[in-house]
Amino acid sequence: MTITTATTQPDAATSAPAARGSFWRRFGALVAAESRILVRNRTALFTAVAMPPLIAFAFSGLSMDRAALGVVLTMTLVGSALMFVLYFTMVTSLVARREQLVLKRLVAGEPTPLEILLAPAVPLLALFLVQSGLAIGGAVALGTPFAHPWALVLAVVGGAATWTALAIWSATWTRTVESAQLTTMPLILVAMLLSGFSLPLTILPDVVQRFAHWLPMTPVIDLINLAHLGTGTSGEALAGGALVGATTGMIWPMLLWTALALYAGLRGFRWDPRG
Repeated sequence: MTITTATTQPDAATSAPAARGSFWRRFGALVAAESRILVRNRTALFTAVAMPPLIAFAFSGLSMDRAALGVVLTMTLVGSALMFVLYFTMVTSLVARREQLVLKRLVAGEPTPLEILLAPAVPLLALFLVQSGLAIGGAVALGTPFAHPWALVLAVVGGAATWTALAIWSATWTRTVESAQLTTMPLILVAMLLSGFSLPLTILPDVVQRFAHWLPMTPVIDLINLAHLGTGTSGEALAGGALVGATTGMIWPMLLWTALALYAGLRGFRWDPRG
């Protein structure tokens, strides 16, 4: 007599929701842990919360009318939040977790490398969005025009993706928390000086302007100017096909930096301490 045994194969319709549920459970736990650590780390929390408003306040002391002040407020607060809330704080967080062997233990478990590296970004993204909202609210209160509000959304979303990816990449070669100030400062200084953040690019030589166009902060500043004033990189009013072309040209550098930085970060990240 032949006995046949039936093997039960997992149903794709039921395994897919289970996998999604497992992802959200893992990622949610990582994000909750990172949020608690951020709140306890007063130095990192101060840098993330106080630095962008302080920089925006310093620039607000410049003599200008209320509408122009709103544009400067949006640029400085959003740009500073990208550099100090997302980029610098995330680099130090990832390096600190690596030194404490937290990342090595996590990567040996269920979470994927991408989940582990993105988890510290979530509470920082929340802070960044709050500060961006304050900047927009301040611009509205000052009577600043909004020619193309959708460009402001592109600036916030695209800038967040770009500088999160750059943080992961920078953490690959940052050996210690102390050295994070050295490894992140060159990009921050270049972003502040050659993106339109602190001075207009139009006063620089053409070759410098072409180079600056491909820096990771420049598209954010250009999109903010477009959102408020409806002008392109040279100060010209944009409409129709010119508006579409200029917007596409602003988006491409952000997409390129995000893709390259995320690829390099995932390929080159070291899970063991490097100090």
